[in-house]
Amino acid sequence: MAYIFPEKIFPSALNHYLRCPFKFKCHNDKDIKAVFIETPQSFVGSVIHSVLNDFFDIKKVPINKRKEEDLRSMVRHAWARMPKDNRSNEYWSAQERRELFGSLEQERAFGIGAIGMLSNYLRKADLSIVPLSLEDWMECDINGFKIAGRIDRIDKDSDSAISIWDYKTGKLPYKSSVEKIIEEDLQIPFYAIIASYLNPFAEKIRAGLIYLKYSKVYDIVWNKEKIKGLEKKVINVIKEAKSDTALLPKINRLCSYCEYLDVCPEKDNIPLKNKKVDEVDW
Repeated sequence: MAYIFPEKIFPSALNHYLRCPFKFKCHNDKDIKAVFIETPQSFVGSVIHSVLNDFFDIKKVPINKRKEEDLRSMVRHAWARMPKDNRSNEYWSAQERRELFGSLEQERAFGIGAIGMLSNYLRKADLSIVPLSLEDWMECDINGFKIAGRIDRIDKDSDSAISIWDYKTGKLPYKSSVEKIIEEDLQIPFYAIIASYLNPFAEKIRAGLIYLKYSKVYDIVWNKEKIKGLEKKVINVIKEAKSDTALLPKINRLCSYCEYLDVCPEKDNIPLKNKKVDEVDW
């Protein structure tokens, strides 16, 4: 494997380490990472993020036009212009999309689902906000490590407070509160640390996850002292990941969905999600 400990630490990579050190290793192996396969769900997620970025950008959709904005048209526009990866200006062709979704009918069904998800969220969202930033890549240095990430949206709530939002297009989490979520998921603490460094005026940071399909929000408010505590936790996990020379697999409930399952040493011990079913014969 061409594994190299990353120069920049992203929240997704650190979450991989918490769930499975071997997945962290694969995620930072340029040869294995190169064969990552897009899924219909990840494609739709990228489209939805793109549409929300444009929707809340007042240069593209003025505030007084948001209620009348044609979401169907916005989804179609983003869908046809979705880049194949973050480093490419090449779009998915119609044929490639058919192969990804399995058929034109299934692609249409996913598209209609995306429109419905966006409509459901925006029907209840505050349409008057003017974000500080949208889908911006941000980074900062903490204790000798460079942490980075693309934050979906940052709002300025007052002269001393900001809100950080991350859009989720999947199912609701198993955890019942944001406090329980961040025990195993460092994404929101991660973004709060970066935002705190880059917005020093903010005495309070509200950080949250927005589950678009359900219009469900999980959020928490931290002051600067709490942010420093989160920073220590993140640094400790980074140090642990860097010093871990074994990076062994850790079997968990998400293993059957892992994009690196084929190269996992424990793959024969992982129950597949699609178990054989013996149908009745009558």
